Amino acid sequence: MKLVLFETAGAAAQYGVLTSQGVAPFDDLLDGDTPQARLQHLIDAFDSLRPRLADLAATTTPVPLGGVRLLPPVPWPGKILITTASYTGDPSQPLLATLKSPESVIGPDDTIRLPDVDSSWQFLPQAMVGLVIRGPAKNVSGNKWHTAVFGYTCVVDVMARGDQQFGRDFWLAKSDTLGPLGPCIVTTDELADPTSLRVRSRHNGSPAQDFLIAQASHSIPDQLQFTTTVMTLHSGDILACGTSQVGLRPLTDGDNVEVEIEPIGRLSVKVAAPVRSTA
Repeated sequence: MKLVLFETAGAAAQYGVLTSQGVAPFDDLLDGDTPQARLQHLIDAFDSLRPRLADLAATTTPVPLGGVRLLPPVPWPGKILITTASYTGDPSQPLLATLKSPESVIGPDDTIRLPDVDSSWQFLPQAMVGLVIRGPAKNVSGNKWHTAVFGYTCVVDVMARGDQQFGRDFWLAKSDTLGPLGPCIVTTDELADPTSLRVRSRHNGSPAQDFLIAQASHSIPDQLQFTTTVMTLHSGDILACGTSQVGLRPLTDGDNVEVEIEPIGRLSVKVAAPVRSTA
Protein backbone atom coordinates (compact mmCIF):
# COMPACT_ATOMS: atom_id res chain seq x y z
CA MET A 1 0.00 0.00 0.00
CA LYS A 2 1.24 3.49 -0.89
CA LEU A 3 0.38 6.19 1.64
CA VAL A 4 0.69 9.92 1.04
CA LEU A 5 0.16 13.17 2.90
CA PHE A 6 -1.49 15.69 0.60
CA GLU A 7 -3.43 18.91 0.47
CA THR A 8 -5.96 20.42 -1.91
CA ALA A 9 -6.86 24.06 -2.42
CA GLY A 10 -8.39 25.50 0.72
CA ALA A 11 -8.17 22.25 2.70
CA ALA A 12 -5.90 21.04 5.49
CA ALA A 13 -3.28 18.35 4.94
CA GLN A 14 -4.63 14.81 5.13
CA TYR A 15 -3.51 11.24 4.57
CA GLY A 16 -4.65 9.06 1.70
CA VAL A 17 -3.95 5.87 -0.24
CA LEU A 18 -2.19 6.52 -3.54
CA THR A 19 -3.63 4.56 -6.48
CA SER A 20 -3.20 4.72 -10.23
CA GLN A 21 -6.37 6.84 -10.39
CA GLY A 22 -5.49 9.34 -7.66
CA VAL A 23 -5.66 9.59 -3.88
CA ALA A 24 -8.34 8.04 -1.64
CA PRO A 25 -8.47 10.12 1.59
CA PHE A 26 -8.81 8.39 4.96
CA ASP A 27 -7.78 11.06 7.46
CA ASP A 28 -11.12 10.74 9.28
CA LEU A 29 -10.01 7.28 10.48
CA LEU A 30 -7.03 8.72 12.34
CA ASP A 31 -6.63 10.37 15.72
CA GLY A 32 -4.24 13.24 16.40
CA ASP A 33 -4.02 17.02 16.35
CA THR A 34 -1.19 17.17 13.80
CA PRO A 35 -0.30 15.21 10.64
CA GLN A 36 2.68 13.63 12.47
CA ALA A 37 0.44 12.52 15.36
CA ARG A 38 -2.02 11.03 12.88
CA LEU A 39 0.81 9.21 11.14
CA GLN A 40 1.91 7.73 14.47
CA HIS A 41 -1.66 6.51 15.04
CA LEU A 42 -1.73 5.06 11.52
CA ILE A 43 1.53 3.18 12.12
CA ASP A 44 0.54 1.83 15.52
CA ALA A 45 -2.98 0.80 14.41
CA PHE A 46 -2.16 -0.24 10.84
CA ASP A 47 -2.87 -3.95 11.25
CA SER A 48 -6.46 -3.21 12.23
CA LEU A 49 -6.88 -0.31 9.79
CA ARG A 50 -5.45 -2.01 6.71
CA PRO A 51 -8.66 -3.83 5.61
CA ARG A 52 -10.63 -0.58 5.80
CA LEU A 53 -7.94 1.29 3.88
CA ALA A 54 -7.89 -1.35 1.17
CA ASP A 55 -11.69 -1.13 0.90
CA LEU A 56 -11.58 2.66 0.67
CA ALA A 57 -8.92 2.52 -2.03
CA ALA A 58 -11.07 0.10 -4.05
CA THR A 59 -14.45 1.82 -3.64
CA THR A 60 -13.87 5.55 -3.05
CA THR A 61 -13.81 7.98 -5.96
CA PRO A 62 -10.23 9.24 -5.71
CA VAL A 63 -9.07 12.83 -5.79
CA PRO A 64 -7.22 13.20 -9.13
CA LEU A 65 -3.47 13.68 -8.76
CA GLY A 66 -3.68 16.86 -10.80
CA GLY A 67 -5.71 18.44 -8.02
CA VAL A 68 -3.43 17.62 -5.08
CA ARG A 69 -0.10 18.77 -3.75
CA LEU A 70 1.96 15.98 -2.21
CA LEU A 71 3.65 16.82 1.08
CA PRO A 72 6.44 14.92 2.87
CA PRO A 73 4.68 11.75 4.06
CA VAL A 74 6.58 11.95 7.38
CA PRO A 75 6.21 15.68 8.06
CA TRP A 76 7.87 16.05 11.47
CA PRO A 77 9.87 12.97 12.51
CA GLY A 78 11.14 12.94 16.07
CA LYS A 79 14.49 11.63 14.82
CA ILE A 80 16.12 11.31 11.41
CA LEU A 81 19.13 9.01 11.59
CA ILE A 82 21.55 8.86 8.65
CA THR A 83 23.92 5.89 8.59
CA THR A 84 27.32 5.67 6.94
CA ALA A 85 26.55 2.36 5.21
CA SER A 86 28.18 2.37 1.76
CA TYR A 87 27.49 0.45 -1.43
CA THR A 88 30.99 -0.48 -2.51
CA GLY A 89 30.84 -3.98 -1.08
CA ASP A 90 33.44 -3.19 1.60
CA PRO A 91 32.15 -4.35 5.02
CA SER A 92 35.37 -3.32 6.78
CA GLN A 93 34.43 0.35 7.16
CA PRO A 94 32.87 1.23 10.53
CA LEU A 95 29.14 1.83 10.75
CA LEU A 96 28.23 5.20 12.24
CA ALA A 97 25.13 7.40 12.26
CA THR A 98 24.34 11.10 12.45
CA LEU A 99 21.15 13.01 13.19
CA LYS A 100 19.23 15.57 11.16
CA SER A 101 16.51 17.83 12.48
CA PRO A 102 12.77 17.76 11.66
CA GLU A 103 13.26 21.22 10.12
CA SER A 104 15.37 19.60 7.39
CA VAL A 105 12.31 17.81 5.98
CA ILE A 106 10.75 19.03 2.73
CA GLY A 107 8.61 17.15 0.24
CA PRO A 108 8.09 16.61 -3.50
CA ASP A 109 8.72 19.68 -5.68
CA ASP A 110 9.88 21.72 -2.68
CA THR A 111 13.15 23.66 -2.65
CA ILE A 112 16.47 22.89 -0.97
CA ARG A 113 17.86 26.20 0.25
CA LEU A 114 21.64 26.01 0.53
CA PRO A 115 23.29 27.39 3.68
CA ASP A 116 24.81 30.86 3.49
CA VAL A 117 28.51 29.97 3.54
CA ASP A 118 31.52 30.86 1.40
CA SER A 119 32.31 29.26 -1.94
CA SER A 120 34.80 26.78 -0.46
CA TRP A 121 31.83 24.65 0.68
CA GLN A 122 30.09 22.02 -1.42
CA PHE A 123 26.70 20.38 -0.80
CA LEU A 124 26.07 16.91 -2.21
CA PRO A 125 22.59 15.34 -2.68
CA GLN A 126 22.96 11.77 -1.38
CA ALA A 127 20.10 9.45 -2.42
CA MET A 128 19.02 6.92 0.22
CA VAL A 129 16.31 4.46 1.14
CA GLY A 130 14.51 5.65 4.25
CA LEU A 131 12.92 3.27 6.74
CA VAL A 132 9.78 4.61 8.41
CA ILE A 133 9.97 3.11 11.88
CA ARG A 134 7.31 1.25 13.84
CA GLY A 135 8.27 1.69 17.47
CA PRO A 136 9.24 1.64 20.15
CA ALA A 137 12.30 -0.10 18.72
CA LYS A 138 15.21 -0.80 21.08
CA ASN A 139 17.94 -3.46 20.73
CA VAL A 140 16.27 -4.85 17.61
CA SER A 141 17.84 -8.21 16.81
CA GLY A 142 18.79 -8.94 13.23
CA ASN A 143 16.19 -11.65 12.68
CA LYS A 144 13.38 -9.39 13.97
CA TRP A 145 14.29 -6.25 12.04
CA HIS A 146 11.03 -6.30 10.05
CA THR A 147 8.97 -5.79 13.24
CA ALA A 148 10.52 -2.32 13.57
CA VAL A 149 9.80 -1.19 9.99
CA PHE A 150 6.44 0.23 8.90
CA GLY A 151 7.48 1.15 5.37
CA TYR A 152 9.94 2.75 2.99
CA THR A 153 10.40 6.17 1.39
CA CYS A 154 12.97 8.06 -0.69
CA VAL A 155 15.41 10.34 1.15
CA VAL A 156 17.90 12.95 -0.02
CA ASP A 157 20.57 13.63 2.59
CA VAL A 158 22.29 16.84 1.52
CA MET A 159 25.80 16.53 2.96
CA ALA A 160 28.27 19.39 3.40
CA ARG A 161 31.91 19.14 2.32
CA GLY A 162 34.35 21.72 3.62
CA ASP A 163 36.03 22.62 6.88
CA GLN A 164 35.80 19.51 9.10
CA GLN A 165 37.16 21.21 12.22
CA PHE A 166 34.85 20.60 15.18
CA GLY A 167 32.55 18.63 12.85
CA ARG A 168 31.38 21.76 11.06
CA ASP A 169 30.56 19.73 7.91
CA PHE A 170 28.12 17.53 9.83
CA TRP A 171 26.71 20.58 11.60
CA LEU A 172 25.92 22.39 8.33
CA ALA A 173 24.33 19.22 6.94
CA LYS A 174 21.65 19.61 9.63
CA SER A 175 20.43 22.90 8.12
CA ASP A 176 16.76 23.52 7.33
CA THR A 177 15.51 21.97 4.03
CA LEU A 178 18.51 19.61 3.60
CA GLY A 179 16.48 16.42 4.18
CA PRO A 180 13.87 15.95 1.42
CA LEU A 181 11.75 12.79 1.59
CA GLY A 182 8.78 11.24 -0.21
CA PRO A 183 6.76 11.01 -2.37
CA CYS A 184 4.99 8.27 -0.40
CA ILE A 185 5.44 5.52 2.17
CA VAL A 186 5.32 2.00 0.72
CA THR A 187 4.25 -0.32 3.52
CA THR A 188 6.07 -3.56 4.20
CA ASP A 189 3.08 -5.68 3.18
CA GLU A 190 3.80 -4.49 -0.38
CA LEU A 191 7.60 -4.58 -0.15
CA ALA A 192 8.80 -7.43 2.03
CA ASP A 193 12.43 -7.57 0.83
CA PRO A 194 14.27 -4.22 0.61
CA THR A 195 17.43 -5.89 -0.72
CA SER A 196 15.71 -5.96 -4.12
CA LEU A 197 15.60 -2.15 -4.28
CA ARG A 198 17.64 -0.12 -6.76
CA VAL A 199 18.37 3.52 -5.92
CA ARG A 200 18.89 5.94 -8.81
CA SER A 201 19.25 9.68 -8.92
CA ARG A 202 19.42 12.33 -11.61
CA HIS A 203 21.02 15.75 -11.38
CA ASN A 204 19.62 18.28 -13.85
CA GLY A 205 18.28 15.38 -15.89
CA SER A 206 21.62 13.53 -16.14
CA PRO A 207 22.20 10.17 -14.42
CA ALA A 208 24.02 10.49 -11.10
CA GLN A 209 23.89 7.72 -8.47
CA ASP A 210 22.87 4.14 -9.20
CA PHE A 211 23.24 1.37 -6.61
CA LEU A 212 21.54 -1.71 -5.20
CA ILE A 213 20.56 -2.13 -1.55
CA ALA A 214 21.84 -5.71 -1.83
CA GLN A 215 25.37 -4.25 -2.17
CA ALA A 216 25.30 -2.53 1.23
CA SER A 217 28.44 -2.72 3.37
CA HIS A 218 26.05 -3.26 6.31
CA SER A 219 22.64 -4.83 5.79
CA ILE A 220 19.41 -3.13 6.80
CA PRO A 221 19.01 -5.55 9.75
CA ASP A 222 22.55 -4.68 10.86
CA GLN A 223 21.86 -0.95 10.58
CA LEU A 224 18.67 -1.27 12.65
CA GLN A 225 20.38 -3.41 15.24
CA PHE A 226 23.31 -0.98 15.53
CA THR A 227 21.24 2.21 15.80
CA THR A 228 18.76 0.76 18.30
CA THR A 229 21.53 -0.28 20.67
CA VAL A 230 22.27 3.44 21.06
CA MET A 231 18.79 4.98 21.13
CA THR A 232 15.14 4.04 21.03
CA LEU A 233 13.38 4.70 17.73
CA HIS A 234 9.68 5.57 17.83
CA SER A 235 6.84 5.32 15.35
CA GLY A 236 7.37 7.92 12.65
CA ASP A 237 11.13 8.21 13.07
CA ILE A 238 13.30 7.81 9.95
CA LEU A 239 16.39 5.67 9.47
CA ALA A 240 18.14 6.55 6.19
CA CYS A 241 20.29 3.63 5.09
CA GLY A 242 23.47 5.13 3.64
CA THR A 243 24.49 5.87 0.08
CA SER A 244 27.06 5.45 -2.69
CA GLN A 245 29.57 8.23 -3.34
CA VAL A 246 29.77 7.32 -7.04
CA GLY A 247 28.07 9.87 -9.28
CA LEU A 248 27.65 12.67 -6.74
CA ARG A 249 28.03 16.26 -7.95
CA PRO A 250 27.81 19.49 -5.92
CA LEU A 251 24.57 21.45 -5.92
CA THR A 252 24.27 24.95 -7.34
CA ASP A 253 21.48 27.52 -7.57
CA GLY A 254 18.73 26.46 -9.98
CA ASP A 255 19.56 22.74 -9.98
CA ASN A 256 17.00 19.95 -9.97
CA VAL A 257 17.53 16.63 -8.17
CA GLU A 258 15.46 13.47 -8.62
CA VAL A 259 15.64 10.22 -6.66
CA GLU A 260 13.80 7.18 -7.99
CA ILE A 261 13.31 3.91 -6.13
CA GLU A 262 10.78 1.46 -7.49
CA PRO A 263 8.15 0.72 -6.24
CA ILE A 264 8.33 3.80 -4.00
CA GLY A 265 8.37 6.28 -6.86
CA ARG A 266 10.21 9.47 -7.74
CA LEU A 267 11.12 12.37 -5.45
CA SER A 268 12.00 15.58 -7.28
CA VAL A 269 13.22 18.78 -5.59
CA LYS A 270 14.65 22.12 -6.70
CA VAL A 271 17.73 23.92 -5.37
CA ALA A 272 18.14 27.60 -4.53
CA ALA A 273 21.12 29.56 -3.27
CA PRO A 274 20.65 31.53 -0.05
CA VAL A 275 19.47 35.12 -0.28
CA ARG A 276 22.36 37.19 1.05
CA SER A 277 22.08 40.60 2.58
CA THR A 278 23.31 43.50 0.45
CA ALA A 279 23.78 45.75 3.45
